[in-house]
Amino acid sequence: MTSTEDTSWTCSTCGDEHRGLATVFGSDAPWNWHVAGAAQRDAGELTSDVCFLPDPDPEVGTHFFLRGHVELPLREPVAGAETFVWSVWVSLSGESLKLVFDHWDDPDRAAKLPPMFGYLCSDLPYEPATLGLRTQVHTRDPGMVPLVELEPSSHPLAQEQSAGITAHRVAEFNAAVLGELH
Repeated sequence: MTSTEDTSWTCSTCGDEHRGLATVFGSDAPWNWHVAGAAQRDAGELTSDVCFLPDPDPEVGTHFFLRGHVELPLREPVAGAETFVWSVWVSLSGESLKLVFDHWDDPDRAAKLPPMFGYLCSDLPYEPATLGLRTQVHTRDPGMVPLVELEPSSHPLAQEQSAGITAHRVAEFNAAVLGELH
């Protein structure tokens, strides 16, 4: 059996080869963006932190998304990390996203903004699916993406956020996302 330190993988962000298990994975856009038509995406906007996507039904309006982190505590450190992170997208109401924008550069924003309700809009490798899970989004200091807390439920992701995961589970995520490790 190969030890986790002997595995290597190529990062899709920097293009470099890394050794050991990755402890952060994420999506470049909300699931809704990936399944939207070209005209819908052309009318929307996607940055590394926020996404606006008009609904095909003009009466529904625009959908608003914010990127955040679902942190899973590690029961034992992996490559020096204490948490495993899913970089995810959540849908927020227009009012909630306006609050985030109003306090974007405010050094006290974490203390000023209450948690905001959202739905998870990232398709993570779980059964059952993670799309639509209920969340609370907690802003953090400028420069830090929000912390996404899943509402308590029997879903495995919510259970793992509460109870933590093992290094073996991190290896399973690596295999699910990266494929065969070498």
